[in-house]
Amino acid sequence: MRTLIPAPPRGGPIARVRRAATLGLLALAALAAVAALSLGGMRLARAGALPGTQVADLEVGGLAEGELAAAVRRYAERREQAPVTVASSDTRVSGVAADLGYRLDVDATVQAVLRRGRQANPLAALADQLRAFGGTIEVEPVEDVDDARLDAWLENTAGALNQFPVEGTLEFDGATITRVDPQPGAVVPPGPLRERLLAVVLDADGDNVVQAGAEPVEPETTVEDVDAVLAQAERAVSAPVTLSRGDRGVTFSPDDIGNLLAVARDGGDLRLEVDPASLADVVAASTLEAFATEPVDARFTVSGGAVSISPSREGFRFDPQTAAAQLLAVATSEGPRDATLEGEVIPPQLSTADAEALRIVERVSTFTTEFPAAQSRVTNIHRIADLVDGVLLEPGETFSVNRHVGPRTTAKGFVGGGAIFEGEFVEQIGGGVSQFATTLYNAAYFGGYAIPQHKAHSYYISRYPPGREATLNYPDVDLVIRNNSPHGALIKTAHTGTSVTVSIYGTRWVNVESVPGERTNVTAPPLEVRPAPNLAPGGERVVQEGRPGFDITVTRVLTFPDGRVEQERVFTRYLPEPRIVERGP
Repeated sequence: MRTLIPAPPRGGPIARVRRAATLGLLALAALAAVAALSLGGMRLARAGALPGTQVADLEVGGLAEGELAAAVRRYAERREQAPVTVASSDTRVSGVAADLGYRLDVDATVQAVLRRGRQANPLAALADQLRAFGGTIEVEPVEDVDDARLDAWLENTAGALNQFPVEGTLEFDGATITRVDPQPGAVVPPGPLRERLLAVVLDADGDNVVQAGAEPVEPETTVEDVDAVLAQAERAVSAPVTLSRGDRGVTFSPDDIGNLLAVARDGGDLRLEVDPASLADVVAASTLEAFATEPVDARFTVSGGAVSISPSREGFRFDPQTAAAQLLAVATSEGPRDATLEGEVIPPQLSTADAEALRIVERVSTFTTEFPAAQSRVTNIHRIADLVDGVLLEPGETFSVNRHVGPRTTAKGFVGGGAIFEGEFVEQIGGGVSQFATTLYNAAYFGGYAIPQHKAHSYYISRYPPGREATLNYPDVDLVIRNNSPHGALIKTAHTGTSVTVSIYGTRWVNVESVPGERTNVTAPPLEVRPAPNLAPGGERVVQEGRPGFDITVTRVLTFPDGRVEQERVFTRYLPEPRIVERGP
């Protein structure tokens, strides 16, 4: 008797186990196949490029690494030397891809070829190796374009191809005028051309001729603009033009005018102009110098106590820019072809009107001091008086004798004269000028003018009014006068062989009275004895007689037209002048 054991169902656990085992075996087989192919591909890759490999239009399949590098290098040289031409109308500009900045990286391209079939991704490597058995493996070359070189080549090329419009103008050859009418042009837009050039250098199979795509450009000027400026130019050269000043003049012939003319353009506007530098070259230097005159100031003249004004006169300088504009205006106008030359007018420092406004009409004050004749100091008194004569002080202005005269030197005409040095009367260049200072001081004093700086002599000198005198010593001892009146003040000097006079002219503005004080603190002169080996024993010689010293205050009383009264007190201390005696041994 047979026992039957039923078969397990088809979809039971046993069936599922069998199917899983089968699938596992198949997967293992597939992996083994991939591994085998990968190992084979890696061996091929290590040996060189996979069969069927192509770089752009270059076949490199099966090449060893060294052969591959050589092939890619030759290919790079061919690509970099590929001709590129830009055409516009009948003009062409040619170069090679390298001129435009194209470069193919040989090493990077070789490495890109060698990586195919040996990628880290086994599926990608398997796909490349399957293609190697009958397909094509395309590898893009590693290439780029240098923007700076491309833009530089583009700029040069556009400059060669651009045909800028011709603007209307005039050309001059003396009085002969040639008109140039405007003509349209064509200009290459750089943006679109750059894109086309970039596409050409990166496309190995493309056409190497690029159309520039020039666009028409119209000129800014018109024929009517040329007509208008031509009419002006023809009028300008129709006859000579003379520009004169006083009895001097310069004449420009039609040829001169034509050679000086040029056409300037501002957008679509044309205008004639004359170049100032060219005009200055045409006019002779001697003529330019003849036109020049110096300004003359108004001058005050005193005669017989009356004051008169010599009128001022403006100066003149030839100014090429002004003369150029004037020549053009006269030459192109319908009026006369001669005119008074315009230029740089130089005003005087003191005009006639300014001088009249100072109201210097009368003598305000005067003072005279006297001296013995035929002394060397007289020369110095006369010289400093001449240097100060004619000084003009406007209201509020200050006058310094030292600043005006400067050092007293023989070059200025001063000589040796008597002066006080360390208590003794000595010879000094310029000695005696203090007498002039005292004279000027008193003229200013009685004119009511301010005296902000003065110094009296150390010792009283009998020819001067006590407490009302001044001394000078360059540069530290000065006499300064300020015109504090509302009118001008003119200092005039005069001298004779025995006197010097200073007068101040203006308009009387205040009444002045001087009130001297008493002499106080009178001090006897000291005795100074000096040994004198050249004298006989017991002999004696007086070198300098002494004088007593004293203090004094002088009051200046100023009475103004409105009744106001001011008093100014000036204190002076005179030192006792020593009695100097020389004695023998």
